Amino acid sequence: MLNLQQAQTALAAHANNVQITAQQIGELLQNKSTTFAQIVYCTVVATAAAHKDINIVKVVSANVQLFANILAATQVFANAVKRSAAKLATNDSAAIQQFTQQSNYFAHTEVYSVVAHKQTNALYLYAIYNAASSVYFVNGVVATKQQVAQYLTASAAAKLLAVSAPTHNVANNVTHNVKVRTIALANLVSITANKAQVSVA
Repeated sequence: MLNLQQAQTALAAHANNVQITAQQIGELLQNKSTTFAQIVYCTVVATAAAHKDINIVKVVSANVQLFANILAATQVFANAVKRSAAKLATNDSAAIQQFTQQSNYFAHTEVYSVVAHKQTNALYLYAIYNAASSVYFVNGVVATKQQVAQYLTASAAAKLLAVSAPTHNVANNVTHNVKVRTIALANLVSITANKAQVSVA
């Protein structure tokens, strides 16, 4: 779990405007296919127009799976979905086997977990989440989700306060618990893996 002191330290480090590079990530993952890692990152939360002067930052610490040496034919996400879906009795086994991943806005680079936006070439960290915790700051002061929600649009507030539930993929009619995130490299504060760490501190 992310505690307040860790979150404040991450927030201060992120303010340095130093970015973890794709090369650093590649070296950290040591060309391994799958690596369990701990990542910490900060993201600015978009507010409703009426509260555009309010600065909200979310600090996240997550235990994730990262990937380096993956063959192009290996369907990391699809395989993870199939494993997860097979554990849920509500799924049809034929639908699970036929599950296919839809196209994305990004493309994987030589280091599989570093992906590039197809239009802008901006780099992101591609990670499958195992567990995560977060702390919110409103104008530099720690805040609850309920306090943050009052500054968001109605739909964003509802999403923030919603209870976590399995994902239902309508196109394939498959329900699963796989959570994939793409985090802008500019938002990363630290990555710890293989008994080593890269950070912006």
